[in-house]
Amino acid sequence: MESLAQITDRIREQLQRSRGAVHLAGIGGIGMAGLAYHLYKRGFEVSGCDVSFGRTTEWLAARGIPVEQGHHPAHVERDIDWLIRSAAVPENSAELTAARARGLPIFNRGWVLPLLLEGAYSIAVSGTHGKTTTTAMIAQVFMTAGRDPSYCVGGEWNEGRDMAGVGAGNVMIVEADESDGTVELYAPDVAVITNIEYDHMENFRSEEALVKCFRTFAGKAQRTLVYGEDDSRARQVCGTLEKGLSFGLLASARVRGLEVVPGSGAISFDVTHDGVRLGRVALQVPGIHNVQNALAACAVALASGISFEDIRRGLNAFQAVRRRFERVLDNEDWLVISDYSHHPTEIRALVQAARGIGRKRIVAVFQPHRFTRTKALGADFPPSFEGIDALVLAPVYAASEASLPGGASSDLLALFDRFSTIPVLLADSLPDAWAKLRPLLRKGDLLLVIGAGDVEKVAGWAKNALE
Repeated sequence: MESLAQITDRIREQLQRSRGAVHLAGIGGIGMAGLAYHLYKRGFEVSGCDVSFGRTTEWLAARGIPVEQGHHPAHVERDIDWLIRSAAVPENSAELTAARARGLPIFNRGWVLPLLLEGAYSIAVSGTHGKTTTTAMIAQVFMTAGRDPSYCVGGEWNEGRDMAGVGAGNVMIVEADESDGTVELYAPDVAVITNIEYDHMENFRSEEALVKCFRTFAGKAQRTLVYGEDDSRARQVCGTLEKGLSFGLLASARVRGLEVVPGSGAISFDVTHDGVRLGRVALQVPGIHNVQNALAACAVALASGISFEDIRRGLNAFQAVRRRFERVLDNEDWLVISDYSHHPTEIRALVQAARGIGRKRIVAVFQPHRFTRTKALGADFPPSFEGIDALVLAPVYAASEASLPGGASSDLLALFDRFSTIPVLLADSLPDAWAKLRPLLRKGDLLLVIGAGDVEKVAGWAKNALE
């Protein structure tokens, strides 16, 4: 059996050719699409397939990357040199089986992306929460500073709703995914750990295993390790390392936020570096969590020699990543916000930000993500919704997992009944969730559509019905 070092050498050999054909199975995922685009811009002939088409596959097609629907052996029977597999594509799929029969090299996405950083000034952003927004904020600041970076973000961002971009500068900024443990493969110039909280139970059997993964990543920072001082686990992992540069709201943070003033859909704060006041930032996105994300971007930029004036201009101009507090409908009568939050900590921050807007009531629909997460963190969900006036629970979005006893939405409902006074309705499908949600809504309400699956459809239905 090949070692990971041997696999890495083989991938590096493929990348150094900058030619030939590569096929991506599961190309419709955000991370896969970004990788596909970077390979295409490097000169590879790129193709891909996925079970369904959507915004991401449309984005790829508009940039000259063909996508076929479904997973079929015929996709790999043509002239293909290697194949990259999304974790969402089963190992025993017909397509991968046919590729093995042909002797094609098959690599996981998480093995390939770290190698794209080689030769560039590299920044890799990790953490349980906030890494997508933080990555986009860093890219925005570097663009504003004229550094023309390349980037790969785990969400649709900026006016073109891109998830990846290739610039002329020798800078590569990526979101480093810890969910499958491949964050350990990065050795960036600047490593970022926003926070560390137990998640991805499908791959990590214990919190200690997840922390160990982050510890390995932290130790591989070549120049600077930027970490969240406000998070106890990140502080424990990173606080004693010589290359560490902390950010946060605590007095002990080297890059610190002070005088935080929330507004309706916005928030502003002062920034200090080692006790010296640099100036004030005015974000056009709400929430203390976004202040922390912005402080991480400040720390990265300062460590990279960018002036605070460029940092301020970049952050002030920052546009939210799609499905991160995305205002789908916003008028005097209705406010519909769609958000990717799926972990209790993220939901708590989302609700806090929503309450700061000042609408009469907050009504929400939540689609739990993965049976493993729902079961492991079940009791933590009800308190995170504190401040919601009514809630509809949609069925769990499986994300390729098999059903798990104790991990269904009905199990979550039982926990709400025990630990919360929020009125909760259980739906048996997304259409049923909207049918139960619609009669609850009154003019002046804020509707939160919450979850990392396809629950965003409800936001679209709400927009069409209420607009």
